[in-house]
Amino acid sequence: MSQILESRYFFNSLHHPWPSATLKGEWVDLARDPSAAHVLLRLGVSPRADLPAVLLAEPTGKLRALGLRLAAWEAERLANGHGIAPPQSVRLYGAGWCPDCKRARRFLEESQVGFEEVNVDESIEAETLVLARSGGRRVIPTLLLDGRLWAFNPDPPLLKSLVLAAPPPPLAA
Repeated sequence: MSQILESRYFFNSLHHPWPSATLKGEWVDLARDPSAAHVLLRLGVSPRADLPAVLLAEPTGKLRALGLRLAAWEAERLANGHGIAPPQSVRLYGAGWCPDCKRARRFLEESQVGFEEVNVDESIEAETLVLARSGGRRVIPTLLLDGRLWAFNPDPPLLKSLVLAAPPPPLAA
């Protein structure tokens, strides 16, 4: 990634195992600090249904990626700046006039990644969803990968690592 992103791992130790020591970033245990749930609620994330979650943000606080309902290995990969797995579905929320949306669209097309595009200028529901997930900012392009991984105007290296991720590790026998 060209920009440095800070990672925050949200979990509830009453329901989820503690993360591996190799998981980078800040760990937020909602069982020990229930007030930290406000960060998730502001993004429309359910502390009961959507954990474990990883937030990747710039040092200024701008959210760049949000992963929900993650397995331990997925959380570790995302916290370390890598994608979870090659996505089966990609939805691009954007607008025709947006140069960053054009860049993301071109990347997806050149990478031969199938995607659905939703114009936020033509769909109030799409705009509302983007506003909710991004903490009230109208960030485009916003990408939704497999219904669990959100990316908010990712720079090209982050977009590439999320969309062209290596396959998941094999299951232990």
